[in-house]
Amino acid sequence: MTARVTRLTESDWRLFAAVRLRALTDSLGADDPQYRQESTFTAAQWRRRLRDHAQFAAMLNERPVGLIGAQQENAETVYLYSLWLDPAARGYGLARPLVAAAVDWARDRQARLVTLRVAVDNTVARGVYESLGFAPVAGNGANARDEVPMSLSVR
Repeated sequence: MTARVTRLTESDWRLFAAVRLRALTDSLGADDPQYRQESTFTAAQWRRRLRDHAQFAAMLNERPVGLIGAQQENAETVYLYSLWLDPAARGYGLARPLVAAAVDWARDRQARLVTLRVAVDNTVARGVYESLGFAPVAGNGANARDEVPMSLSVR
């Protein structure tokens, strides 16, 4: 088993589109509005997503099996979103290097803080984030979608 994490570029838009739509189908279902919207994206829209946000893919034997997105919100903060691993690739330790690659990207961008939100009941993802140093944001309770905001100081 050969695993690696790579940042996707605009030329990877087809791979990104396929994995992102697989992730949305797995997580939300094909009837979800987010899936329905993104399934109609053009090549230009997928390329723009890759240009505007950093997207990292976990590759297992050269097959994409995971994604995480990172968006620079402002000069000081990077927001991580949409961590996903293919169900067949879960349990192989791929989430941690995927998140770590996004955190390294934030450091390279001179961010001071990396933030994210995780579902209250997603103990596996919370464990991954906590193992990398993320902590729940104090005084910021779960929102309407039952998510816990977490952050990591990177400077």
